[in-house]
Order: sequence, then C-alpha cells, then structure tokens
Amino acid sequence: NSINSGGCHGIGLIFELLTGDENTKLLIYNIVTTSLSIIFWFVGLFVLGKEFALSTLVATISLPLANWLYSYLPGLSDFVQRISVACAGEEIGNLLLCGIFGGVCVGAGVAITFVGGGSTGGVDVIVVILDKYAKIKSSLASFMIDASVILLGMIFMGFDYVPQLLCGVLSAFISALLIETIYVGFRNCYQADIISDHWEEISRYAQDVLGRGATVIRANGGYKGEDRVILRVVFDKTQFNELKDYIAKVDPKAFVTFTVTNAV
Repeated sequence: NSINSGGCHGIGLIFELLTGDENTKLLIYNIVTTSLSIIFWFVGLFVLGKEFALSTLVATISLPLANWLYSYLPGLSDFVQRISVACAGEEIGNLLLCGIFGGVCVGAGVAITFVGGGSTGGVDVIVVILDKYAKIKSSLASFMIDASVILLGMIFMGFDYVPQLLCGVLSAFISALLIETIYVGFRNCYQADIISDHWEEISRYAQDVLGRGATVIRANGGYKGEDRVILRVVFDKTQFNELKDYIAKVDPKAFVTFTVTNAV
C-alpha cells in the first residue's frame, strides 16, 4: 500500500516511486533493498565484528530473499497480490490496519533478533551501532532513523502519498514501541534498597535462593538518627515477585524501594 515506515523498505519505496513505472518499480524496489542489506552487513562486519556479522547473516540473506519470493514466485506472489488488492483503495481504515499490524510485526521481529545478539540487517545495523557507541536506546535510534527516511519520503514522494506517509509514522512508532517493550524490557533488571531489622535473613534468601549478591550499606536514619542497614540487591525482573513476597513475609514493616535499571 506504499506505506513508507522507514528503514531500507522506505528507501526502496522512494526509489521505486521516483524511477520506476508499473512494469519495473517492483524490480527497482527489490534491487535497492537487497543492495542496502548487503552494504549495511559489511558496515556491521567492520564496525561491530565477526560475531555480530554472523548473527546478522541469516537475516541479511533471508529478508531480501523473502521479498524476491513474495514478488515473483508463482502462487506466493499471486497470494500477496490478492491481499494487496483486498487492502487497496482510498479508505483510511485499510491504511491504518496495514500500518498498525505491519509495525507490530516489524517491531517484534527486530526486537527478537536484538535479544539474540544480532539484527535483521539493513538500517538495524546502524541502530545497534548507535546503541553500543552513542548509548542511544535501540527503540529511540530505530525511530530516529525511520523518521528520517519518512521525512525524505515526504520530500520526494509528494502530497499524493501523505496518508501513506502519516500511516508510516504511526507504523514506525508502533515498531519502536514493540522494540522498547520486548528488547529493552528484556534487558531491564531491578535494584532493591531494603531497610529492615531482618536484613540478614533477606540477604541469605537473596544469595542462597535467588542466587544474587547483596551489598550492606551502613546508614543513619534522618529522623531519629538511629544506625540503620540498607540492603541493596540487584536481580532479574522475573524474580521481582519472589523477593517482594519474601520481604513481606519476613518483615511486613520493611521499607523497600524498587528501581528499574537499564544495564547491569
């Protein structure tokens, strides 16, 4: 539906609409997206190393290959064409559905590959580079790049494609949201600062049951000036309820703060 949601797809779409007619535009799109995937793979190889490049190699090959198959393989291309016709038309609802579900699928797929230590290739290689060296969160970097490509689309594609471009913004935002939820959320841990008279029991539970280290911090209470112990434990998000329930069981009057940490 000509929805420019950024990435190599968006760049390919711009070239397709600028240089192709009805007979050649699909070929131009596939050539551009395949070429960009190869170029960015080599960028990842030289900047991020062999291990990352190997993790990304499967996606670098399979994603452009899937595009070619969807475009030209008999049967499969006909099926895709029928979907395209069914979703075509001026109805904004069709574009919204395509943009929303496209963003969900892209965001979830990208996030899963990031969790595995690779990427889906293409501009996602730049996302990983920005995350590693510029400390820009993957979701934000992804949206920044996609937004830049969409902006180029607005410049080159013209006013006839404004609805598709606006749906592209929505799709890119949903994609970034899925990356934030799955990838960044997967990496998050918790830090608990616990003030309790039963801190020794809680410390043993954290170390013996949860397998997490604990740090004892000597402190003074601000109100009464009494000597206190702050027990600090950093743990995986899947252990949140276990630790919280144990603290409540051992000392219902314990004072606990939980802080989300992006990296440990």
